[in-house]
Amino acid sequence: MSRLRPEHDQQPGAPARRPASAGRRRPRTSAGLTPFRHGLLLGGCVGMTFALAIGVVGFLVTRPTAPSAPVAGPAAGVPPAALGAAAARSAAAIDVTATHLGDLQVRIEAQVSAPRTYDPITRAQVVAWTDMVAMPMAHKEGPIVMTEVPGRPGTYQALTKVAMVGEYNITVETRQPMASKADKRLDVQEVSKG
Repeated sequence: MSRLRPEHDQQPGAPARRPASAGRRRPRTSAGLTPFRHGLLLGGCVGMTFALAIGVVGFLVTRPTAPSAPVAGPAAGVPPAALGAAAARSAAAIDVTATHLGDLQVRIEAQVSAPRTYDPITRAQVVAWTDMVAMPMAHKEGPIVMTEVPGRPGTYQALTKVAMVGEYNITVETRQPMASKADKRLDVQEVSKG
């Protein structure tokens, strides 16, 4: 049998312990938040409350407006008459022709004319871009400045070299005097044409 020692028995040389009083507890070490984390949490809560208050005030102060008409380019298959007279009047008509000459060289020709009368537009600022369809933006070239062909008013031409064999989207854009844009696809399938 083991002999239990009463609490008031102590070994000689050991520090004396005070017995805990019945109504008092020993202070426990805090397992909660550090002062930094406590401040961080409090700051986050205060910041979110201010952001919510600003949002509510903005919502209450701002007047609702009627929804505006969607702004988009011309839809495919929609006749120009349905787009509105102003849009059809301001855009030049562009007829694009692209020819593969061999050795990855491409000739781009564009016939630029006035929208209603189809009179040739001379001294226009015309540029072109080539972009590979299979790898968009990877092999994009441009702006390629197109020059007017002598003796053929309203016809602009440029020569360019594409990066590799494949299908290309050729975009021709007039900037002055009437802004307009047209696209054409060209399939470049062989390096040298014989």
